[in-house]
Amino acid sequence: MMIAVFQFCLQTLVPTLCVGTSLALLGWIGPNAATAAPKEDKYWRVHDIRPGMKGVGRTVLKGTKVETFQVEVLGVLRNTSPGRDLVICRLSGLNLEKTGVIAGMSGSPVYIDGKLVGAVAYAWPYGKEPIAGVTPFCQMNGFVEAFERRDTIRATPSSPPQNEERRGRGVGLRQPLVIDGHEFHTVTVAQSFEEAKPAASDGLWMMPLRTPLSAAGFTANSLKLLHERCGRFGLVPVQGGAAPARLTDQEKDAPLEPGSPLAVALIRGDFDLSGIGTVTHVEGDRVYGWGHPFLSLGSCEFPLMSGYIITVYPRQTVSFKMGAPLKPLGVINADVSTCIAGWLGRKADMLPVRMTVALDADSPARTFHVEIARQPALLPTLVFTALANSVDMEGELPEEMTADLEARIEIEGRDPLVIKDTFSGFSGSRAPQALYSQVGAVVSLLTHNSFQPVRLERIECHTQVRPGRRTAEIESVELASDLYEPGETVKATVFLRPYKGVRQRVLLSLTLPSDLPEGSYTATIGDDLLNARLTLRDNPTLSNPSNLDQVFEAVRVQTSVQRTNLMIRLPLPYGGVALNGKTLPNLPPSMVQILGNSRRTGAQPLHSALVARQPTAWVIQGSETVRFHVVKHKKTRDE
Repeated sequence: MMIAVFQFCLQTLVPTLCVGTSLALLGWIGPNAATAAPKEDKYWRVHDIRPGMKGVGRTVLKGTKVETFQVEVLGVLRNTSPGRDLVICRLSGLNLEKTGVIAGMSGSPVYIDGKLVGAVAYAWPYGKEPIAGVTPFCQMNGFVEAFERRDTIRATPSSPPQNEERRGRGVGLRQPLVIDGHEFHTVTVAQSFEEAKPAASDGLWMMPLRTPLSAAGFTANSLKLLHERCGRFGLVPVQGGAAPARLTDQEKDAPLEPGSPLAVALIRGDFDLSGIGTVTHVEGDRVYGWGHPFLSLGSCEFPLMSGYIITVYPRQTVSFKMGAPLKPLGVINADVSTCIAGWLGRKADMLPVRMTVALDADSPARTFHVEIARQPALLPTLVFTALANSVDMEGELPEEMTADLEARIEIEGRDPLVIKDTFSGFSGSRAPQALYSQVGAVVSLLTHNSFQPVRLERIECHTQVRPGRRTAEIESVELASDLYEPGETVKATVFLRPYKGVRQRVLLSLTLPSDLPEGSYTATIGDDLLNARLTLRDNPTLSNPSNLDQVFEAVRVQTSVQRTNLMIRLPLPYGGVALNGKTLPNLPPSMVQILGNSRRTGAQPLHSALVARQPTAWVIQGSETVRFHVVKHKKTRDE
């Protein structure tokens, strides 16, 4: 099919600000500058930080209680990436000597003499000491201010970074660092979340702390799927659970303060999926956190939530916090290279999704309601994951099964898109992928079309699972005759072999146009899905749309598929062309030849076909072709 399941492939351009650059000199003016900008005397400038300085950090290791740990500055790395520096610190206290720096501590504020240095954001994997990289708050604030004033950062796909950039950038040190008895002359700062075992030449290796993705109500299969799709972006799906109602009520008024858990919701409702990190600073209604990007989306809209830390899960590489979101407090609207930031007192616009699953006709259906963040880069995967989880929640599915799916996608200003189809021929373990890939693909194509924004209003999906495999292979096809006149009806007998069943005969008929030219013709017999593929192939405006209407037309060709339909398709000799995004069908052959062979026009050939369908009780598999001849005077030819 033209549409492929959306895969994450996102890198984002971010502003590059030099430390101390005056934003006013750049001429950027923003309405929230007065309320969003912390006073400079509240935080350190990078050039004032010296090795040996000591301070404290704040974080939560259990519940919502903020605790302190000790910090010693080891050195400052300049220009680890454009406009960015990194403060290398040794942490101690709160048992960090054993756990190391913990994923979920991202954003934990570090203070020296009561002034904010920045946010714990990087760790030393496999290190024997808790060595952390701290993102300076002056750069967190600077990048966010630039984002607010310009408001032009958008999530746009780009080429993946080169291998050396992904592996990390080595930064030489003026004075070597002595850690655990070893002397380091360089520090390599990774530019991605991919874990790599450093070589001796890399020196001290720092990589961004991964983000624990707290998953409540998700199955092990769904978490595996999430990990496969999200792992390279620093997300670690962790099976957790929603905070108990008693704790939610008890902690609902816990203040959001520096060091508090900061949850970013992707899915909430009967299933919950939220990234867990830490608040770095609160200035009025402005909240800063994490010290590194979430997904480098730039402009975004996620629910900003308070959180509850259940425990810390120790690991040999980097331990991580297990937590749960508590209460929506605002919106995360900025996801830049130095941090995430948001506003309190605002409400995120979420996509409502309703899912109903029934295992058989006699069992009551289970209904799930969730809301999903509308971020275009994530929406297809999140929708697919929620749908897959709804059927996976039913437990072990039959090894041989058939499922009826009806999905309705409501779109602002457009008629709904409806997928109503039957699926079979796969094992229960593959059911989520087989059933919902098309829904996720449609969402991906609409949200990533290059013509106009498309707003999805809501998605509803009903899945009916039946035991047993209901497929039938096409064995052979017989025509009533191999000679027809224009206007006659071609009659074909299709022999089907149902799975573990007896051979069946299905009749197909196709009435030929009365003006069909004489000649030899080849018809294809198969399922509706094959017809959709051939239709897209034969129509350039559908396989390569040039406007949003053509995108919707292409989607409707695919969403109208019924896999239980047996179809016969006859390509017609009538030609046409696609020119400047428009179809010009039924042109005279001479005109088609002129336009089609002209390099100047850019015209593409357009093919049409005659199609007839016959519903069956099985999901059709396989295809066959048959040939026949058309003559104007069949009786004369017979004589």
